[in-house]
Amino acid sequence: MDTLSELLDGHPARGDLDVRCQWSGRRSVPHVAEAPGTVRFHVVMRGVAYLRVAGETPRELAAGDIVVLPSGDAHILAGGPDEWNAPRPNASLRTHPLLKWQAGDEAEHALDMFCGRIDFGGGAATLLASLPRVLHLPGDASLPLASLAPLIELMRREVNDAAPGARSVVGQLSSALFVLALRHWWSRSDELHGVLGLLREPRLRPACTAMLLRLHEPLTVETLAGACHMSRSSFLRLFERATQATPANMLVQLRMDTAAVRLRRDSDGIAKVAEMVGFLSESAFIRAFERHKGVSPAVYRKQRDQVH
Repeated sequence: MDTLSELLDGHPARGDLDVRCQWSGRRSVPHVAEAPGTVRFHVVMRGVAYLRVAGETPRELAAGDIVVLPSGDAHILAGGPDEWNAPRPNASLRTHPLLKWQAGDEAEHALDMFCGRIDFGGGAATLLASLPRVLHLPGDASLPLASLAPLIELMRREVNDAAPGARSVVGQLSSALFVLALRHWWSRSDELHGVLGLLREPRLRPACTAMLLRLHEPLTVETLAGACHMSRSSFLRLFERATQATPANMLVQLRMDTAAVRLRRDSDGIAKVAEMVGFLSESAFIRAFERHKGVSPAVYRKQRDQVH
């Protein structure tokens, strides 16, 4: 079973491009932190830019590079390694049907870069917590990222042409770009943890499948260990080594994320949502949801309705 697809299918996202940076000379563009569940990404199509995120080593981004910020941290993009406080380029708001604004002008420019976001609506906290703060994929031809090049070129053409339906196309391409970047990193990283560590451990695949597809059932450690044909103690050791978490904590996180998606997407009552994610008591579900999401299910649903 393709457990990565099962995880992603359970947490639908909406992609969007909002800024195109085109400039030459000393320039910088600060980006504020995003709301929880919103991923930031940048694609460099031409030139060189520099990225700084608090607490991280500054990074040089070259043509073909993709950088993803799964936590949506505040950051600065600059034209040079010592230009973090350089002036912003002129921002154009001139009626582009896809972009909120454009940094620089369309004449001579050394840098051409797309900036966008992926909105999971607060329903993918477990997935995003499994990713590093900065996910940088160099566009070096020696890396097996060939599948991204035509996608990025198609994105560029859609933005330039702005034909009917372009916004929808670019949104879908942005989401696909995120999945391809995530898959590339996930399949090669030696520092996996959380739910992505669980997905990569083949001996835990039956437990992973159950935790993704059978959240409505009363899953216990004994049930999950039995599905993996392991003793309870062996299962716990392997699970905690792969994820750096306990099965109980992982299970409740996945349940809360799934509940968040259903509260946003569906009109089912809170008692029904609680039942769908394995809670026999509505009050116990409300307490767990408030503990993990910071607000009650009713308030969460109202907030999402106001946003959308």
